Amino acid sequence: MESPDIVAIIRDVQPKDVSSVVRVLLEEGLSWIEVSLSEEEIGLESIRVLKEEFGERIRLGAGTVVHPLQVNKALISGAQYFITPGWDRELIRYIRRKGVPVFPGVYTPGEVMQAVQEGIETVKLFPVCSMGTDYIRHLRGPFPNLRFMAVGGVNRVNLPDFLSVGCSSAAIGSELVPRGATTDCLDLIRSNARAFLRLLEQRGKSHEKSK
Repeated sequence: MESPDIVAIIRDVQPKDVSSVVRVLLEEGLSWIEVSLSEEEIGLESIRVLKEEFGERIRLGAGTVVHPLQVNKALISGAQYFITPGWDRELIRYIRRKGVPVFPGVYTPGEVMQAVQEGIETVKLFPVCSMGTDYIRHLRGPFPNLRFMAVGGVNRVNLPDFLSVGCSSAAIGSELVPRGATTDCLDLIRSNARAFLRLLEQRGKSHEKSK
């Protein structure tokens, strides 16, 4: 599975609204979708709906995964990858034995080292908004081949800073898709998606100029 640039976090969106929300994201070019299991039944049903509606057109994952039973249920529903809120070696190993990618949450150098030892290629820095760019820069230094996904409080103001210190991607929640979004939010979601994609385009142009 290829690496994402932006993952859209869907949290507490009702199954009757979730297809409309994701259709807008897909139209704007965002195909990585993380459905949070913080409200498990809503999340699992939303995954089922999205899998049936969009199939392989989206990269559909389950987030806020804290227990192996959730992994099994999400796989049945159609999840293709998992994102955990924190580091749990046994849970990570359980997911990897299922043969699907996992982006585990990490915060400390020790947790990052454990992720590397487990063969993880991309870790979720969470909550990234509390780390600061100096912390991220120093944390990333010893792990040049590891990809870092910024998660937790990412917005249009701080995303460029996180990208500039080495984060390769970001998972974005309410600043992209409001928690509990309905079809009344579609115009806002479209506007948010375009704004974040412009930031990625600006980063790409800056890289080209620096070559």
